[in-house]
Amino acid sequence: MLKKNFLIITLLTVFLAAGTITNAQENTTEKKDTKMVNQYDDMQKCMDKIAADSTMRMQMMVKMTDQCKGNEEGMMQMCKTMMDNPEMHKTMMKMMEDKGMMKGEMMKHDMKYDSTKTMMK
Repeated sequence: MLKKNFLIITLLTVFLAAGTITNAQENTTEKKDTKMVNQYDDMQKCMDKIAADSTMRMQMMVKMTDQCKGNEEGMMQMCKTMMDNPEMHKTMMKMMEDKGMMKGEMMKHDMKYDSTKTMMK
């Protein structure tokens, strides 16, 4: 009888320990997922705040261009992203035409021709 009780208590202890460990591992994964979602939400809020404030927007543009210095591919990617926005494209084209940048060799990398394709869309 004592051996049966000891066996039952041992089995219950093992099952309880296994259940506790499994539950603890699942909670860790859930916490990581929750943390990642919160970080994503915080990042979106920060980007919205930067986009809404003209001073912060200019500071971010300076930071982005500083990060792209010496990286022609990164700079072109940033320029193409801006030019793909129809409103931004029209504004940039108007500014470049007003300053005479569209004449001669000011526009390199065929951006002038790429930008007219975007403008026709």
